[in-house]
Amino acid sequence: MLIQTRQGFLLTRNWRDTDRGIELEFWFATDEGPVCVLLQDQRSLFFLSEGEVATAKDLLRAERAVEFKAVALRSFSMEPVQAVYFRSHRQLRRAADLLRQHGLEPLESDINPAERFLMERLITGGVLLRGELMPRGEHQLMRDPEIKSASYKPQPTVASIDIETAMDGLQLYSIGVHAIRGEQHTRMVFMLGEGASQDWVTSYDSQQDLLQAFLRWLADYDPDILIGWNVVNFDIWYLQRLTEQMGLRLTLGRDARVAHWRDLDDDGSRKAVQIPGRVVLD
Repeated sequence: MLIQTRQGFLLTRNWRDTDRGIELEFWFATDEGPVCVLLQDQRSLFFLSEGEVATAKDLLRAERAVEFKAVALRSFSMEPVQAVYFRSHRQLRRAADLLRQHGLEPLESDINPAERFLMERLITGGVLLRGELMPRGEHQLMRDPEIKSASYKPQPTVASIDIETAMDGLQLYSIGVHAIRGEQHTRMVFMLGEGASQDWVTSYDSQQDLLQAFLRWLADYDPDILIGWNVVNFDIWYLQRLTEQMGLRLTLGRDARVAHWRDLDDDGSRKAVQIPGRVVLD
C-alpha cells in the first residue's frame, strides 16, 4: 500500500446511513485533480445535561447501540454534559424527537454528521490528506485517510452557464458556457436548430441531443465550480424538469452523479441544490 499526501480544498460534503454506520463523503480540489474522500463507520451525536441523562437512558432503553459518554464540556448554562452516540443519523433524529416530547433538550441535534466532522477539526476550506489514493476515472478516491486542517488555496476551474428557454412550457433553445481554467478561457453555445455561424456555436436537431452534448462537455471539462445568474432557482431547476420529462438523468455532479434538492422555506418557494463534487454559486 502506497501512502500519499495531498493538499486539498473542500468543495462539497455529504453523509448517508449505511449498514456499517454513517458514511461521510467529501470532495476536494487539489493540484492533481479532484479527490473524493469516504469515511466509513462513523457515528452521530448530540449532548445532554448531566441531570437529564438518567431519564434519557430510560426513554432510550429500546434503542440499539446507543452510547452515553462523559465529556469535558458544558452547556451555555454551564451545566456538565454527556455525549450520546448513535450508529445512524436517522436513529439520532428519532431519539431527539422522543426526548423533546418528554421535556428534555438534546443539544446540537440539528448538526448533521458531515458538518460536525468538519467543525470538530476546524476545517473550513484547506486540508492535508494522507492515505492511499485509488484512481476512479477522472478523479481519485481516498478511503478513511488522515485529515487535518491546512492553509491551502487552489486555483479552481469555473464554468458559468446560462440557458435560453420558451416563456411557456419546457422548451430549451440553448445553453451558453463561459469556462476558465487557469489563464485559458473557453466559450461555447449549444443551440437548437441552425442559424449561427460562429465556430464556438454548435447546432443540434433536438433538445435531447443538445442537453446530452452539454452534459458530455461538462463531464470532460470537469469544473470545480458552477456559477450563473439565478443558476440554482432557474437554470438547474429548469434542466431538471426537462430531463425528467425526457426520462434522462441530469448528471451535473462528478462521477456521473445527479443533483439533490431540498426546500429552504416552509412553502418550498426557495430551493437549494447539492451537486456532488462541485460548488454551485448563484
